[in-house]
Amino acid sequence: MELPQALRDNYLFRGLSAAHIDEILGIATTKDFSGGDMILRQFGRDTDLMVILKGAALIKTFSGDPIAEVGPGSVLGEISLIDTEPRSATVAAKGACTVAVIPSSGLQNLMKHDIGMRCVMMENLAKVLCQRLRTANVQLDGAMAGTAR
Repeated sequence: MELPQALRDNYLFRGLSAAHIDEILGIATTKDFSGGDMILRQFGRDTDLMVILKGAALIKTFSGDPIAEVGPGSVLGEISLIDTEPRSATVAAKGACTVAVIPSSGLQNLMKHDIGMRCVMMENLAKVLCQRLRTANVQLDGAMAGTAR
């Protein structure tokens, strides 16, 4: 997947103008990983946003258990984009993997100077995080019901 298409198709950038996408493309770079390489490490202090362009990655718990597998177009590091806190999960390449790296400082600067861009991206992100929280609540409720027996 090419980076311009990955951004246009991605939930986080949905609703941004072509000019906004071009600005983000202007600060992005790409990075290649081999199978097993750590793309993000839980508790890491880096806050760059990443988009998988080729290959797949495994999101893992601190103990190394897989939580999910993600592929081209998937965003990594979006939570740290909001709160600048350490990473919440470890992500490892599953085979050869290429990601776009969007420096958080550059993206924050773009959003600081264009409140419209900031509003669109933060609303998109809020919707996805709400969906994830609802899913986690259902899973937790199911797990708690199983332990109450």
